[in-house]
Amino acid sequence: MKKKLIAGLFLAISTSARAEIVNTQLGLITEITSWAEAEYIPSVDGDTLIKLTTGLVECPSGVYIQHSEYSDKLLSMAMAAYVSSQTVRFQVWNDAEKFWKGSKDNFCKVRSVRLTKV
Repeated sequence: MKKKLIAGLFLAISTSARAEIVNTQLGLITEITSWAEAEYIPSVDGDTLIKLTTGLVECPSGVYIQHSEYSDKLLSMAMAAYVSSQTVRFQVWNDAEKFWKGSKDNFCKVRSVRLTKV
């Protein structure tokens, strides 16, 4: 009985700690801000903050692209959408562990960018 209880607790903890991948609503980007070096929060060096109405409770005001070897590809698609006023949808992690560390407001971490013509 104890073994089953312990196994159940570990299963519950591991599944609740997993980040869920969700999609933002289709929308227009209103602002893009990129950082080179952040003096006070080094973990945001190279990150890009993208403001748009996401339709998500966890990060209603926008998303962020974390600096990585793939960030230039994601940013170029976001910039194309912004400059052309094209609608865009982001696939993001809605997990608090992955929220952007550079703000008191929640911004979800981008996993992919999808441009959509309407």
